[in-house]
Amino acid sequence: MMLLLAATMAFALPLGVIALVAAVAGFFFRPLQPLILVAMAWSVGWFCNGLAVEEMFAPAMVLPVWLALLVAICASIAVRRGMEHGYRLEA
Repeated sequence: MMLLLAATMAFALPLGVIALVAAVAGFFFRPLQPLILVAMAWSVGWFCNGLAVEEMFAPAMVLPVWLALLVAICASIAVRRGMEHGYRLEA
């Protein structure tokens, strides 16, 4: 279980950075966020496809990558909504 958590956190950092970029882009131009998130999911799918055909422990990394992607997408949506809510309060 600790290995799953550690692997998820290792993949969550780079995916989280991309998700934050998507949140900021979505704040300034709303249609950009879904495009960036779909592109991120598509590239993660290709990455997992590459892991699945490898040998040894590589297929075990598919679940942590998808978990990290799910967390990053949810966080990106929450950050953009929080930014919009804060902007409305100040305006």
